[in-house]
Amino acid sequence: MKMTNQQQPLLTHESVALSLAPPRTPPRDSVIRNLYTNPRSAARLYNLLTSSATRNSNVLMDNPEGDDGGGNSKTSSYESHNLQSRFLQLLHDGNHLLHHKSHPHLPSSLSLPDQLIRFIGRTLPLEWQHRHRDNGTFRNIADWLVKLTCPMIGLGNLRLTHEFLNLSSRKRRRRIRYGDHHSMQYIDLFLPHQNDTTQKQNQPAVGSNNSTDRNENKVSVRGTLFFVHGGAWGSGHPWMYRLVAPAFLQRNFAVAIVGYRTYPDAEHVDDQVNDIRLAFDELDDVLNDCAVPVTADDAIDREEAAGDVDNDNGWVGNIMMGHSSGAHIALLLLVDMLGERMKSSSSQPAAYMTMKQNNRYPWSFPDYFVGLSGPYDISDHFDFEAGRGVEQISPMKPICGHSRLNFDRASPAKRLLSKLTSFREQSDVVVSSLACSDDSTRMKMPTLQQITPPILFVHGIEDATVPFTATSDAARILKSCGLTDCHEIYLEKTTHQDVIMHFMMGGAAMDVVFDWLLRQRRQQKVNGRGGGTKVKLQLRSRL
Repeated sequence: MKMTNQQQPLLTHESVALSLAPPRTPPRDSVIRNLYTNPRSAARLYNLLTSSATRNSNVLMDNPEGDDGGGNSKTSSYESHNLQSRFLQLLHDGNHLLHHKSHPHLPSSLSLPDQLIRFIGRTLPLEWQHRHRDNGTFRNIADWLVKLTCPMIGLGNLRLTHEFLNLSSRKRRRRIRYGDHHSMQYIDLFLPHQNDTTQKQNQPAVGSNNSTDRNENKVSVRGTLFFVHGGAWGSGHPWMYRLVAPAFLQRNFAVAIVGYRTYPDAEHVDDQVNDIRLAFDELDDVLNDCAVPVTADDAIDREEAAGDVDNDNGWVGNIMMGHSSGAHIALLLLVDMLGERMKSSSSQPAAYMTMKQNNRYPWSFPDYFVGLSGPYDISDHFDFEAGRGVEQISPMKPICGHSRLNFDRASPAKRLLSKLTSFREQSDVVVSSLACSDDSTRMKMPTLQQITPPILFVHGIEDATVPFTATSDAARILKSCGLTDCHEIYLEKTTHQDVIMHFMMGGAAMDVVFDWLLRQRRQQKVNGRGGGTKVKLQLRSRL
């Protein structure tokens, strides 16, 4: 039975071709790929090599001692073990494809942009590419291309222009420096507009008049978005993603868009992870001074008593979100924070308990993680970039360590596997040192799911910059580690830039993220007020 596009909206020619992109299939221009995409060309290459080998006595050996019973020599060039012989063996085995059609889903030619990029990569000397990549020239070019594009987008949508200018004013935007005060180490913080009546009604009840006085000048929020921008590890600035804020501000969230050092100012991806970790820690005191959670225990009780389970004004939590390379960096930070939690061997209290006991804004750990179109396996993405011809120009190779071993270390899911192995060895030592005859001590240790916030991955099914397989592979590894609260959503007819533009201009990506947050909040109400650690939703992948 043939499926129609209405029955399988994610099954398109583009998505199937991306699912077969390197490293899932042989590299472009390789002999093996040529057997499937252009069998006639492979057959001609086979005939050319075999005729050349016949004339070369060192390759085609006529050994009388190797005759069979009939006296005829059966030894041919492709039966030996030198490099040329192996190519001949490969081509001989694939020669039957001469009478068959090309592979139906492997594209035989590149798109026009990829052809242009590969032409530039072949034309420009490698030394020149590396020099201008490492001195920041390509970063400046990428940033200027964005600057040239922004006015055209603004002319086509005056509402976005008005919102951008409004958010750029000092009344709406608060710039916070952190770290060594590098020009890229800053945070743009935005707080929602609130009138005095709404603020007083939504402030949590506290026990002392002094606390009430301190909270009078604070803005009540439903949570904070901690957003890490993309830019291929080597470009991008927070102002380019400023229009992500309005959708969250309208829903009464605070928004922090984080700037960090890009390559070559940051020599390794861990430098970028350290930057956003410093930014995350810096926001602790800042949010405590200017924001207060909108929900207290008695407010939740009133919602439940009124039967308003779909109330859209209560506390949701703090969200860590990143797009493209920003999603990769943010997930690395989350893995490192999980490693710290595993070492402490205890899960931290829920956000509302921290707020109630310490009267501080809950900011020790994100309540949710959202990754948008991120490349989470660096080794696989390097192969994909090589297929497009950008692996030497892209900052990903130097900033992630140049080698396959370092690529794996810079991959969040594989880094988590390494931390889990180390944690298991340490826990075995602890249990054995206590001479426990049962598993009571191990049972008291929190599971990985209990210390991990709910995770959502969103990816466009027709993303030609970072294929959707990057998300599916990362989610598979995370789920194998025990993270059952890890979800994937794939969007039809959506490319790499479409996902982030949906948050700026409205679209499917924004809608599914807010719907997911609402479902998580409802589930937390059903399971109790223990925060994200008790959520056990088992949503199936939409792929």
